[in-house]
Amino acid sequence: MPKKLKVVVKSLYSHEIRKDVSLEKLKSLKLEDAWPFIRDEIEIEIGSNQLVCIPHITEAELYNVTSLFVPNEKEINGKMFTPLGVLKKNINREKSNPEYVDLLDQGNFIEPDFKFPHESVKITLQDESIKNKVRVIMVNFSRAVIPKHKDFVNNIYLDVDNNAVLKGKKSVFMITTVLMAKTIEFRVNIGTSSRIFHLGNASPLVFGLEEFLIGDDGKLIAKEPVTIKSKFLQWQKLDPSDHLYIPESEETACAH
Repeated sequence: MPKKLKVVVKSLYSHEIRKDVSLEKLKSLKLEDAWPFIRDEIEIEIGSNQLVCIPHITEAELYNVTSLFVPNEKEINGKMFTPLGVLKKNINREKSNPEYVDLLDQGNFIEPDFKFPHESVKITLQDESIKNKVRVIMVNFSRAVIPKHKDFVNNIYLDVDNNAVLKGKKSVFMITTVLMAKTIEFRVNIGTSSRIFHLGNASPLVFGLEEFLIGDDGKLIAKEPVTIKSKFLQWQKLDPSDHLYIPESEETACAH
């Protein structure tokens, strides 16, 4: 086991973290295998108690502002949440406030005045004993949020009649803030072999949720903040069509 050494380098431009950790369980150069090792570090460095890292970067399209998730009473395909896509695909347009329907159709939730403290954040996890390394460089951060002066409560009706997943649900979880990086470079090293992934187009990295209570007619009638623990978002992949997962040991993958 390598010594647990953490080095932090800060400047006006960049924020860099280097840690010596055990990477013995890193078995391949695949992005989906390497992501879980660095996910917690991303959450610590650019997230907060309210903003947690997405389960996997390959699922980024599920983690936009207004994306909906419903909790399952029991595991379905190995996970406790079902994604429904963004809000505008799940509303009753005739009942909902037209002003809010237009807001959702425009879909422009980027916060124009947002300034992240650093232009870039670089995180490197290394295991010198076996020459394994996982590194991510995130550059040019932006944030998407639901405007503070807009409230979906009493203005939006979900289409509960035509969405089987929503039938009988008393609440739905909605992503209300997302921190993104315009470009992401992800490098994986195993011994002398390495692979680099370049990800762009403002990929979501960390997000926050709120729970919206649903009336019998589909109206959003109240909302509550949600404090999430990462382990609650660790789904297990059971087949190629199931994209909500984090590769983990069988004992912990679906503990919650």
